[in-house]
Amino acid sequence: MSCWRKKIGQATGPQKLFMDNGSILLEEVVKCCDGKNNPIINFSADQILKATNNFNQSNLVEKNDCNYHFYRGTLDDNRLVVIKKKAYGGLHARKICRDISISSMVSGQKNFIKLLGCCLEFTCPVLVCEYAEGITQNDLHQIDPTLPWNTRIKIARDISNSLAYLHTAFSTTFIHKNVHPRNVFLDVKGVAKLGDFRNCVTIPQGESFVREYKLEGTYGYLDPNYMSKGIITENVDVYSFGVFMLVLLSRRTPGLDDELHPDFLTELAKNGRFVEILDPNLLENIGDFAEQELCRMQAFFLLSLKCIGVRGEVPEMMEVSKELKRIERS
Repeated sequence: MSCWRKKIGQATGPQKLFMDNGSILLEEVVKCCDGKNNPIINFSADQILKATNNFNQSNLVEKNDCNYHFYRGTLDDNRLVVIKKKAYGGLHARKICRDISISSMVSGQKNFIKLLGCCLEFTCPVLVCEYAEGITQNDLHQIDPTLPWNTRIKIARDISNSLAYLHTAFSTTFIHKNVHPRNVFLDVKGVAKLGDFRNCVTIPQGESFVREYKLEGTYGYLDPNYMSKGIITENVDVYSFGVFMLVLLSRRTPGLDDELHPDFLTELAKNGRFVEILDPNLLENIGDFAEQELCRMQAFFLLSLKCIGVRGEVPEMMEVSKELKRIERS
């Protein structure tokens, strides 16, 4: 390690950035992945600049809050990719290295954005990912209104699979902590994929929770127990996923729309008035099987209420995934 530090001290320019960021990334890989990460390619700064035409604004496809900018890029082999770059004043290198390390670990599962590689030669590392498009369309990150009902159900099922995988596939439980429409993408085959692991935390084997004293995530999607006590359990993801389901149904904005308040939602469920929050675009395109589709929407709505803890016991993500599969096939 002392030899490595000596080399860092002697390096300059891109080489120093590479070694500084590389040491942080190595720490995150060891801490998070337990040696179970997939191989990734190391891209040079020149390759990234060439792929994005020097981060030309014409290639900017999305701004993910104040932290990431997403650029369309073309590699030397003509592959289309998405390049994630730190926004000005946004993330620190350690957060981005956490994203890289966990992305590399889950890239083999189809419902996560596949990380192809990274570049460590910028002030903060840059991620190179498979090409996929976001499901939101404006600064409020509202769902694309053209997404049909069947696609929205499939998106929910795909993302529930990714969260169940994070919670159960490893010796330690991974909590995403920022399930939000802006972190969900669709590939060319219509497969929904979850990305952005910068806020991800682990619950050690044998423990049921960890505690944090600095809240992270998106207002309107935060589990009340996490907000009030800083306690992180699997329910943090289940709650935000339940809100995500409500957004898929309604195209409304949590935290800004009173009609997504739990008390109002409970009243709708009690009186069978759930149709009042549905996205009008869904009702307009419901087709010849209106009664059947409304039954599926109601089941979807009631499941979302279970996830946010206002209708019975909060389910685990594996249960949610199974129920969504049943709803999709009904």
